[in-house]
Amino acid sequence: MGSDKALMKVDGITLLEKSIALCYKVCDAVILSSNHEIHQKYACPVFADERKNTGPMGGISTCLKKSKNAWNLIISVDAAFVETDFVNFLISEIDNYDALVPVHSKGKEPLIALYNKNCLAKMEEMIERGDFKMHNLLHSLKTKYVDSQHWIEKYPKLFHNLNRPEDL
Repeated sequence: MGSDKALMKVDGITLLEKSIALCYKVCDAVILSSNHEIHQKYACPVFADERKNTGPMGGISTCLKKSKNAWNLIISVDAAFVETDFVNFLISEIDNYDALVPVHSKGKEPLIALYNKNCLAKMEEMIERGDFKMHNLLHSLKTKYVDSQHWIEKYPKLFHNLNRPEDL
């Protein structure tokens, strides 16, 4: 993006504000994974990655350690079009798993997913050996892949990530 993606605006609010608002609609607590001090101005705790340069897995593991909840919604700040009813649908699918991940015709969405704290040990093991790939993590966990294709028909931009200025 060329600048802090979290501070880019969609519909008049930053991507970070949009994500926080969504999370507060479906979660009893919200914490942020960020290595940027400017993100501390929001009304929720912010935690820097305990282990730097570990990609999303590092941020997720740090937040899971800090969370008081067994199940945790993980949503990437660039997933600006996730809808509350979709998240509620994912939550309704919770069962005896380590992770619950949407899947559709274009692939898996490990950064719009639910993770149980019991997957922390596997994350730590993978980080320790230098494997930061979320897809490898999901293959090593008891993961429930939730068919979400019909949600794309309802919300065509549901899994549209904002990675370039023109995506806005």
